[in-house]
Amino acid sequence: IRKTLIKFDDVMNDQRQVVFGQRLKILKSENISETLQSFLNEVIINLVKEKNDYEKKNDKTIYLNAIKNITGNILNDDELVALTNVSDKEYDKKLKDIFKLKHQERIKLIGVAENNDIEKRIFLQIIDFSWRSHLQYLEQLRQVIGLRSYGQKDPLSEFKKESFILFEGLLEKIKTDVIKFLLNLNIVVSQEKKVENK
Repeated sequence: IRKTLIKFDDVMNDQRQVVFGQRLKILKSENISETLQSFLNEVIINLVKEKNDYEKKNDKTIYLNAIKNITGNILNDDELVALTNVSDKEYDKKLKDIFKLKHQERIKLIGVAENNDIEKRIFLQIIDFSWRSHLQYLEQLRQVIGLRSYGQKDPLSEFKKESFILFEGLLEKIKTDVIKFLLNLNIVVSQEKKVENK
């Protein structure tokens, strides 16, 4: 049993290294816009799939739930449905333009350095929160997997397989949450701050 527990820990440590490697990369970066852009590209690929599914199935509720899970309240239901009438390329461009506009608005309000700092802090908070939740899922999985040994299944290979699926979900969730947060982030600059900066 002890050997199995150590191997469970190896799987968790491998995942920890990936997440903390990403975290360190963000901390050391002056500007994370390239990383955010690659996240946005991946997220939009998924949204284009949702759009195409909607065109086939014509189920507005499923489409709106899927896209709002990423766009939040940046567009209303009618605007989101209207977007399904454009080509995949235009759909991609429209969403990228919205993200870019939000980014530019923040820079206009608070400047490049402050915006970079906010983006980094949001990214790190989402990673930390998601990682803590993931560890809880892994702990639950470890307990459940232990019971499977009674069913003639190898607990370690079961754990590796299912923890990998959970880990892929974690990485996907981090991307989605970061993009959604930045799309829906509204910066309010108080008058006091403006006076202090003069």
